[in-house]
Amino acid sequence: MTDLTNIVQILAQQALGGQQQSQSGLGGILGSVLGGLGGGQQQQSQGGLGGVLGSVLGGLTGGQQQAPQGQAGGFNASSLLVAVVPLVLGWIQQNGGLQGALAKLQGSGLGDQVQSWVDPSQGNGQVDVQQIQSLFGGSQVEQVAQQANVPTNEVYGAISTVLPQIIDSLTPHGNDTDQNEANDDIQNVMNMVSGFLK
Repeated sequence: MTDLTNIVQILAQQALGGQQQSQSGLGGILGSVLGGLGGGQQQQSQGGLGGVLGSVLGGLTGGQQQAPQGQAGGFNASSLLVAVVPLVLGWIQQNGGLQGALAKLQGSGLGDQVQSWVDPSQGNGQVDVQQIQSLFGGSQVEQVAQQANVPTNEVYGAISTVLPQIIDSLTPHGNDTDQNEANDDIQNVMNMVSGFLK
């Protein structure tokens, strides 16, 4: 079992301002965050990764947020971190699962950082926003930025914060982690997120 659900739960709790909701477990917490981010709108017809992101961010256009720690229109930096989780997990799936994504990251000059994320004994090395920009497709990032009413750079910044945490959480046993188990956990979280937003 990987720690992916734990990291998503922690991010979701941060987005809720640390409040414990009446729902229990990751599903309840995610539902609270994603439901709250939608401004109370029913998101019934959205599907796919774009729909998930659109739904998460659909109600967040109430104001500009320039400072990463700022809060505007019900939107905060923690909410953006939750919103990019499906983007990061989708990217991992599109690159052939955990193993393929790690190879792509290493091939992009992030070998040292990736090793620090995978190795439980090392701290998580930082990743440059410019390196993230070369990896993640502009259209999905622009969609998130438009709907959250933030500069695309902030979305890339959120990805650079979340990506190391997700890779770390997917590899609790370092290089000995079961890749299939990690990929199953990614799919489970993606199903859970899309389940709340269909």
